[in-house]
Amino acid sequence: APDYGHEATSEAFSYWLWLEATHGQVTGDWQPFISAWTTMERYMIPSHADQPTNAGYTPNSPAQYAPESPNISDYPTQLNPNVTVGSDPLSSELQSAYGTPDIYGMVWLLDVDNWYGFG
Repeated sequence: APDYGHEATSEAFSYWLWLEATHGQVTGDWQPFISAWTTMERYMIPSHADQPTNAGYTPNSPAQYAPESPNISDYPTQLNPNVTVGSDPLSSELQSAYGTPDIYGMVWLLDVDNWYGFG
């Protein structure tokens, strides 16, 4: 959740988009929705440069299992490569359809004024 007033969440952006979509449906004025969507794409959808390792993703071996624990002191947990995790059935289809391995999805938190210094 946001702290110090320096963060926004994907939930906040989703709510803003919903408000503007509702406004557009009621009034017929879609410009606020278009503006909100453009802002979301600019700040909340990672660019290709922010996803440099996606081209190395292997759908037949998408992850390693990490057990959960009720105790915070157990984290980070050790990955266990001996647990079968299955394959990713959508990766190839999405990459073929969109021509990129990049993920079009919102980040969860946005550092709105670079408070944490990540740029």
